[in-house]
Amino acid sequence: MSATTRTRHPFARYLRWLGTMMGVYFLLTAMLSLTVDPWRINHTPLSMDSLDSAREISGTVRVGKAALANRGDWEAVILGSSIMEIAMDPTHPAFGGRRTVNLAMAAAGVLETIPAGNYILDRNPGIRTMVFGIDAGDLHNDFDSRKFDRFYESPFADNNISVERTIGQLIGGRSLADSIATIRRKFSGEAPRRSPLGQWLQPNHPPDLRAYVEAAFKMGFINVSDAWALKPQELNQEKAKLLLGYISRVRDAGISMHIVITPHHALRQIHPVLDEPEKTCWQHHMLALIDICNKANSAPSPGPPVTLWNFMTFNTHTTTPLPAEAASSRQMPGWFDLGHAQPELGDRMIETLLTGKPPVDREGNPYGVNLLESDWETVRRDWIAGHLSYCTENPGDVSWWRSHLAESGKNDKTPGPPAGREN
Repeated sequence: MSATTRTRHPFARYLRWLGTMMGVYFLLTAMLSLTVDPWRINHTPLSMDSLDSAREISGTVRVGKAALANRGDWEAVILGSSIMEIAMDPTHPAFGGRRTVNLAMAAAGVLETIPAGNYILDRNPGIRTMVFGIDAGDLHNDFDSRKFDRFYESPFADNNISVERTIGQLIGGRSLADSIATIRRKFSGEAPRRSPLGQWLQPNHPPDLRAYVEAAFKMGFINVSDAWALKPQELNQEKAKLLLGYISRVRDAGISMHIVITPHHALRQIHPVLDEPEKTCWQHHMLALIDICNKANSAPSPGPPVTLWNFMTFNTHTTTPLPAEAASSRQMPGWFDLGHAQPELGDRMIETLLTGKPPVDREGNPYGVNLLESDWETVRRDWIAGHLSYCTENPGDVSWWRSHLAESGKNDKTPGPPAGREN
């Protein structure tokens, strides 16, 4: 063998083959990510607008919602948890044709909602209307959903561009899989679970509501001690300070902000034993919100005062009877479960907030209570009267619910996630 003959490394061919395959994979994935843009995050001239109706962000909600905030020149925004994400339609006529996006996210509390709100305001100076949902009790617990739902993988976590995050969104395995799934949905006509405007269109609908609720009790996800302050309740000062500061920022920007205490079905509101309690469900939460909003409104600002609406009341929409034991359908009309209403109720909420003419129920009562323009004692008495009326008119449903409350109360269970966790 000649001395000048080079010895070929036994793995050289394998390494060349592997490098070629990896290069092909990275190129293919990058091209698909840029053209299909499954989460709308890589918005470039290569992105195919014709695929927008097939794009699905349910597996990457925080990333997808941040992408929506970046592309739309929005004029109105909906924020909050899954209760708002499901019920609030950004195409509702009451928005007056304003370009509206639903950035509410499953399980999001104020520690996520406020960063999302800041993010869209930083990028959309034309926003003039904001609907901001707060789940009952969020200000009186230390629960931080950011630790559990991939918030820190999204741009909402900060305003810096993460190289690792960008590479993953461009050539990661999830990006490739979701790009292929988007193309498949486009050709099959399958609709995504979330619309191009961010509304959650296809949440899970338990086939048997009673069985679903009973399972929730057994897992400790339903706990009324917080709702009625049966144990000491302290305001989370970090959350309260963040909310006060955010309201001030929104007002200074001249935006009309409507804060919503999100609705629950009547059964989620009743007292464990009393038909006529002395206070309202989540009274401490409502009073804290009233105080925060009044403080924000008392400061000089070019923007309109923030409004605070309570939709956790007893009315035609929230007092739907449970499905009968022998009913052919074990689902509840108007509700996916007792904490997530269908968009028909959201439509009524939007009309109350934006039209100045709140819709009325069959008894002629308007839907929603403006807590900042109402005397609290009157609000309290009216709520207690509604509670008594519901318990009197629905004894079977109330008895069934309280029996499960009593059973679950025998064990000291840690409360489950707050209203709004994706089911």
